[in-house]
Amino acid sequence: MDMPSWVNIEELNRSAQAKASEWSRREELDSGEAEAIALAMPVKSDWFLTDDALAREVSESLGLETHGSIGVLLWAVAEGYVEERNDAHELLNNLVNSSLWISDRVVKEASRAIDELLSE
Repeated sequence: MDMPSWVNIEELNRSAQAKASEWSRREELDSGEAEAIALAMPVKSDWFLTDDALAREVSESLGLETHGSIGVLLWAVAEGYVEERNDAHELLNNLVNSSLWISDRVVKEASRAIDELLSE
């Protein structure tokens, strides 16, 4: 399978692997999430994407701008990639009905944000 040109495949160097292992032990992060954070740090990623609360806390504490699925949805609405209110709410409902755990408070805030963004 051919990857899009914007996809970069990177391997962890020893230093990044050591950091990831430390975060996995100290912060109790899943090794995959720890490795993803370790990869994001040196390239100064625009966004680090994760729906894991602990990975979000760690990545934000390290200075990474971190967003989850709802953040990506709200960005897509704000940027005009999702233009219809019903479509945006359907996408939000799809996230709510997925395997993600999302608090009622976050769902209500996201729904309100969608309405505000699409009322302009």
